[in-house]
Amino acid sequence: MNLKRIFALCMVLLLLVPSFALADSHAPKEGPSISTPAAELRATLSQLLASHFEFQTLVAIKEFEGAEDAEAVEKQLDQNAAALADAVGSVYGEEGAQQFAEIFSSQYDNTAGLAEAVKSGDEAQIEEIKKQLLEEFPAELGGFLSTATGGALPAEAAEEVLRAHEQYVLDVFFSYTDGDFDAAYESFNEGYKQMYAVGAALAQAIVTQMPDKFEHTEAITPASDLEATLNQLLGLHLDYQVLTAIKQFEGAEDAEAVEKQLNQNAEEVAAAVGSIYGEEAAQQFDAIFAGQYEDTEGFALAVKSGDEAQIEATKQVLLQEFPAELGGFLSTATGGALPADVAEEAIRAHEQDVIDIFMSYTEGDFDTAYERFNTAEDNINVVGTALAGAIVTQMPDKFAATPGMPETGMGGMADSGNMNWILYTFPLLALAGALVFTRRKALQE
Repeated sequence: MNLKRIFALCMVLLLLVPSFALADSHAPKEGPSISTPAAELRATLSQLLASHFEFQTLVAIKEFEGAEDAEAVEKQLDQNAAALADAVGSVYGEEGAQQFAEIFSSQYDNTAGLAEAVKSGDEAQIEEIKKQLLEEFPAELGGFLSTATGGALPAEAAEEVLRAHEQYVLDVFFSYTDGDFDAAYESFNEGYKQMYAVGAALAQAIVTQMPDKFEHTEAITPASDLEATLNQLLGLHLDYQVLTAIKQFEGAEDAEAVEKQLNQNAEEVAAAVGSIYGEEAAQQFDAIFAGQYEDTEGFALAVKSGDEAQIEATKQVLLQEFPAELGGFLSTATGGALPADVAEEAIRAHEQDVIDIFMSYTEGDFDTAYERFNTAEDNINVVGTALAGAIVTQMPDKFAATPGMPETGMGGMADSGNMNWILYTFPLLALAGALVFTRRKALQE
C-alpha cells in the first residue's frame, strides 16, 4: 500500500472540509438515516465513479491484450460516462452535462490510446498520453467541477484527487502488464476505494451549494459513512468473486493473486462486522463467508471439467444454503431490523448474478456478461444499503451526528462544523485497519 499517496489524498480531502462548513445548518433533527437526499446522492456518485474506475482499468488491459471482450468493455465505459453525465445533468442541467461529457470523452479515449502506445513501444506517444491523463484532464475537469459547485469544491483540490485517480489507473495497468499481479490488484483496491472518497467530497460540495434541493441534509454523516463502507467492501467482493470464477476457469496467471484478494476482502468485511458486533460475530461471519468463496472456485472448476453433478451441488450451496445461513446470521445480528427472508433473497440475487456473469463470459457472450455485471453492482449495493439501514435502525445512538466541538471563534478548521466528519471517520478507518491487521497476524500464527 502506498502510504505516502494515501496521506497526500487525506490532506487533499482535508482541504475540501472548510468549504463544507458553508452549508446551511438547517439539517433535520430526526434520528440518523441513510435515506436522505444527500446520502442518496453520495451513494449514486460513489457507485458510478467506482464503476468508471473498474471499466477504465479494464479498457487499458483488454486493449493491450487484444482480448476478445475489449470492445464490450469499451462499450461499458462509454455507457458509464453517459450515466455520469446524466447525474451531472440532473443537478446542473443539460448544458452542464454536455460540458462534462466533452471533457470526460478525452480521458477514456486516451486510456485506450495509452494501451496501444505501450503495446507498440511508442515512448513519445506514451509520454504524451500520460501528460494528458495526469495534467491536462485533471486540470480541465477540476476546473469544471469547481465552477459548477460555485467553489464549494476547490479547483486545486479536485485536480489533485483526479490526478491521483489517473495515477491509480496507470499503476494498475503497468503492474498488470509487467506481470506483477499482486501490485496491480493492490493498486486496484486503493483506486476503487478512492472513488468512494471522491463521491463523498463531490456530493457534499453539491449539497453545500444547493441545500434546499437536498432538504438541508448532509452527504457526510456517520450513517452514510457506514453505507459507503459496506457498499465499497461488497463492491470489491463482487469484483473478486467474479474474477476468481473466471480466472480459475481460464487457468490464468493471475488466478492466485485474485484469490488472495478475495480472501483479504473477506477479512475486511469480517472486520467491519466485528467493529460493530464484536470479535465473536466477526468469526461467525468469517466462517460462513469462507464457504462461499471456496464454492465459487469449485463451481468454476466443475464447469471447466464438465462435472454436471458437481455443478448442481455447488449451485445448491451458493443459491440455497449460503443465502439462508448468511441471511439468518444478519437478521439475528441486527435484531430483526433486517428480516431474514429479505436478506436471504438479496444474497441469492447476488449469487445468481455471479453465476450468470460467469456463464455468459465463458460462453463468449461478453455484452451480456458486462450488462449483468452492472446489474450485479446495483444488487450488491442493495445488500450494503439494506444492511447499513438495519444497523443504523438498531443502533441509532452509535450513528447519530458527532457532538459538536466548542465554538472557538477562530473560524476555519477550528470550528466544529469543519471537524466533525474527520473526527468520526478517521478513528473508524484506523479501527478497521487495526482489526484486519490483528486478524491476519492471528491467522499467520
